[in-house]
Amino acid sequence: MEVNENAGSEPRAAQPLPAVIEESVPLQALLRLRERGPRGLPGLAHLIDNGDWLTRTMAVSAMGTIIRDDPILRLIHAAADHASRWIPGARALEPLVLRAVRLSVRAVRRALLLKHWYPSAVLFGPLFSWPIAGCLKDRFWAVRTAAALALGECREVSRIRELQSALRDPMCTVRIAAAAALTCMGVTLREASSQLLADAEPAPEHIGSTILTSDVLAHLASAHRAVLSALSRVAGVLCEPMDSMSWAQILAGSPGEKKPHSVKAEIDRYADETETHYFLCKPFTRVNREQNVRLLDAFLVLAERLRAPHEGLVLDLGGGAAWVTELLTRLGYRVITLDIAPTLLRLGRKRLQQAQLPARLVVGDMTALPIAPGSLDAVVIVDALHHVPRIEAVFFEAFRALVPGGQFLIAEPGEGHSESAKSRGEMHEYGVSEGEIHVKEAVKFARAAGFDPIQIVPHHVPMLSLGPEDLEAAALTPMENWNVSLADGLVPFSKFVLESIYSSPVIVFSKGVRPFDSRMPHKLTARIEPRLARDRLRVHGTVRLANTGDTIWLAGGAEPGRVRLGIQLMSPDRRILNRDYARVELPADIGPGTAADLPVQIGLPSESEPYVLKLDMVDEQVCWFEDRDGQPVYVAV
Repeated sequence: MEVNENAGSEPRAAQPLPAVIEESVPLQALLRLRERGPRGLPGLAHLIDNGDWLTRTMAVSAMGTIIRDDPILRLIHAAADHASRWIPGARALEPLVLRAVRLSVRAVRRALLLKHWYPSAVLFGPLFSWPIAGCLKDRFWAVRTAAALALGECREVSRIRELQSALRDPMCTVRIAAAAALTCMGVTLREASSQLLADAEPAPEHIGSTILTSDVLAHLASAHRAVLSALSRVAGVLCEPMDSMSWAQILAGSPGEKKPHSVKAEIDRYADETETHYFLCKPFTRVNREQNVRLLDAFLVLAERLRAPHEGLVLDLGGGAAWVTELLTRLGYRVITLDIAPTLLRLGRKRLQQAQLPARLVVGDMTALPIAPGSLDAVVIVDALHHVPRIEAVFFEAFRALVPGGQFLIAEPGEGHSESAKSRGEMHEYGVSEGEIHVKEAVKFARAAGFDPIQIVPHHVPMLSLGPEDLEAAALTPMENWNVSLADGLVPFSKFVLESIYSSPVIVFSKGVRPFDSRMPHKLTARIEPRLARDRLRVHGTVRLANTGDTIWLAGGAEPGRVRLGIQLMSPDRRILNRDYARVELPADIGPGTAADLPVQIGLPSESEPYVLKLDMVDEQVCWFEDRDGQPVYVAV
């Protein structure tokens, strides 16, 4: 292990990335759907189900403006809305109404060549305010804000109760947008503006690290200016501004007195050691079972993707009380634990001592690692990166410290984490940073630092279950039609998987591709062709070995990871007499797709007894190839 106290003092400067809202491929597709008008509504509904927070925000906003601008949709909306208040089950007739209108207008436009006048006539199916209303419960505040403004465009009285619930949202942007939408519907608000925003959280200055909140809110204000203008009729609200940026400032709310984030705040947070038992037992505590399962699931996903060799050097970044370090050490790695809080590292040392495991603990800042360049086989960070204000610097530092082919693996809370009650409490009470990791932004930082390839890992399946009947039905149902049961009802399986990616991202960033070798094997298969003969007590001849897998067989060096031909002695009925009867060394490393002839000469216990020799390759202290789907060969002698 090489630790350089000065190596991280001047990290490579992270170049600022431009904040461009509509730059990704899904958002470009969204813009094209918006230009299609009502024909684009099905595609927008798909993006609302499957996009990240920014895609969902823009899609739900675009859906509201399309409904606002199309006369037929507005007419059907109004009719269905009034009918739903007087006729039980009228909502179920909306698809039939839309289909009837579609057929009628199609006949008219064929006759009168009104192809471009009423494009909404091509629609059928559910009315598209339904996905908008569902977004009022989204995990991310910007999506909920856009949903409230979009419902204001729809003017459906049946959505009043849902919008009134949004007046109690923890974020002031959502409350203001809901108040504007209700006012558009003619609802008189009982609360003055001061009461409306009491105890509400102002919007953060940035979303992630690269997008200004004001840019997103200005975009929404520009799209829904008429809805926001209704606020001028609410007592106590500022008069109508003339530009979108002014509206964005009102939506954002007045920033409260927040403790400025500092390194000292992170250190002081754990200085009193009141949570000693929790940290020594994490993630096997008696409380917080859901969090324990989430952390263990994330760790197992990372461990399965970790391609460092046995006894490779791994950095547990932000490792604190060393629960990740303990598990990685038990898997056979040499682990350095780095954290900025000395108190947590003292607990980590105690934990490792109790487990009788080696402790390599370093106090340090993950944005300036005291690690020499090219020293680490892997850097792992679980539930700690979101505490760092300068996330991009961590990517540059991890890249610098890794060997070629090394990995940077993260498992973090994603969209909506910073607005949870616990996160808000931590920020207000201790002044610590509680951010969130956004997948697209993390990928930008990684590519800017030089990482390639990048793998985003779907996970979190432990939350799901299937009954026997469900499994039988799933076998007969296309996967795109699978539904899974969650606490709030049924959701499509694909949506659940994508939500797990955005809400709890697990990502593997690689510094190039390191070929597999027998110290960290992948596919271990061989073709074994023996040419052996018996002469009394002696078996001699050659064995031709061909590497049919993707892993280099290392011939020399210390175990583990050293590959040899293993010979097991068996009786004629193939009962094992000696599992480790003989080993034959390889003449040199054997790479995938290559072969070598191996001279063999061994003795037998008895001159008169018949035997069977079982030939298989063995990756010493790792596995026999047979254990990894290899095919051994049996030779009767």
